Amino acid sequence: MAFRKDDMIDEINVKAGTLDWYTKNKKLLDKSVPEVVIIDKVVGNTGFKLVRNEKFQLVFIHQTEQFKRVAVGDIEKVDYFDGIRIQLTWNPEESFMKIADTTLEQNYFICLSDCTG
Repeated sequence: MAFRKDDMIDEINVKAGTLDWYTKNKKLLDKSVPEVVIIDKVVGNTGFKLVRNEKFQLVFIHQTEQFKRVAVGDIEKVDYFDGIRIQLTWNPEESFMKIADTTLEQNYFICLSDCTG
């Protein structure tokens, strides 16, 4: 049984935390699959969601009663042939996502979230 990323978010790290992992998930990297939900977790009044949408973008949504932050990144900006590395980071001041390839000299980009609320 695969370990769900949702299980790595709990009461301890709900205010600030980082998830960092590599994935070769076939559905995630298959353009014929319109949407893949990677994380969909609510802890108290805080929600975390990470999806790969039909535009082949990763969308990280971090939402509380005070704000909704959304970071969007195009997977095609890195070489995803051998999989990708995803890093989500959040704290009271900001939320962001890093998307990288799996090479030793990683090509990556960081998506800062836009905030509403």
